[in-house]
Amino acid sequence: MTDDNITETYPAPDKNRQQHTRAYFILLAFTFITFTPLIYKLSTIGGDYIAHLKWASDMEDNGTLMLPHPLYHLLAILTKNILSVNYAVASTIIIISAIYLLAILNYKILSQYTSAKTATLVSACLLVASPLQILAVFDHHFYFGYVGLTIYHSPTMLLLKPLALIAFCYTLKSFTETSGNTLARGALLAISIFFCGISKPNFLIIILPALILFLIATQQLKSSLKSAYTYWAFFLPTVLVLSLQFLHTYFYQSLSIETANEESHVLFLPFESMAHYSKYLFIKLILSIAFPLLVLCYFPKEFIKDKALLLASICLLMGLTLTYLFSESGYRMYAGNFWWSGQIGLYLSFLFSAAFLLKNKEAFTATISNVKKYKRCVILFFAHTAFGALYYFLELCFRYQKFW
Repeated sequence: MTDDNITETYPAPDKNRQQHTRAYFILLAFTFITFTPLIYKLSTIGGDYIAHLKWASDMEDNGTLMLPHPLYHLLAILTKNILSVNYAVASTIIIISAIYLLAILNYKILSQYTSAKTATLVSACLLVASPLQILAVFDHHFYFGYVGLTIYHSPTMLLLKPLALIAFCYTLKSFTETSGNTLARGALLAISIFFCGISKPNFLIIILPALILFLIATQQLKSSLKSAYTYWAFFLPTVLVLSLQFLHTYFYQSLSIETANEESHVLFLPFESMAHYSKYLFIKLILSIAFPLLVLCYFPKEFIKDKALLLASICLLMGLTLTYLFSESGYRMYAGNFWWSGQIGLYLSFLFSAAFLLKNKEAFTATISNVKKYKRCVILFFAHTAFGALYYFLELCFRYQKFW
């Protein structure tokens, strides 16, 4: 393995290789069996899937890029034509592949700090974990008002998650292991940013300010801004992709024109889109971020020293800022398009909080008081998983959006 892999790995004996291979097959079986029925159902009837596949069909017929983030649509067109299947089947293949890629990436990160079995289990749990939807007893909402952690109704979000994780890891590696910042690594970082951006822009929107705050917090800003690598490998591709998408969406109003709707612009409207669908927003925020929040409360000094977790947490903070404070005018006012930024930030926080606990298990279980704290964090993680399993069941077995 080379230094430019997105996670640190070390040569392993044949036994370890076999364990990793077994884990990949287990995660493949879990992903295929668990998610194929739901994703195929949503690709057939789900509102977001139907809209996006209709745009893909229009793009194929007209030969134009209607959207500023066309990766899912282009993949759907290619898969449909190469395999001679319909759009619903093509969509299912793409999204199941994206979920499996996410599972493998989770595993590769987690397996650095724990056994293959534990890494496999935690990776699978992260695919279904959700907020603690306790208030559903009162308002019957399992999605509205919460910061979504695992959602199924947006194909572009499901495609974004593994691509955002890859871009995150390359970014982190580039600014924490600067001695290895070669042309090859910079090219991989720029490419990962590009594909992440054209799948959905929400991660790039938050990683840009998050990285600056991260560099300030780690006292690296001055040295980083003196490096040409910082500009051509990170800032240039990020700003370029976001600028083109902004012009396409809000200056030329391409999507609004194509869909025959009024113009849409970014507005500072605190809590407007979230409060439109639900009450109890503060409580639901806490129930959404409960696991990483408890980890921070119990192990604050170690938390802020862990660079991966620190950057992920700043991404979450930037994502929550967009989620709660900004909206769009016009027909997209309540579409919640800024919610995705909070959701991807939350996923990164969950993953690297879990990795943080596994990495420091020995140190955190050295005293009785810390053992209790550690166990509470683990219990809370599996509570998120249990609520996620319930949400998955509701999405699979009942009418679309019935329990949102």
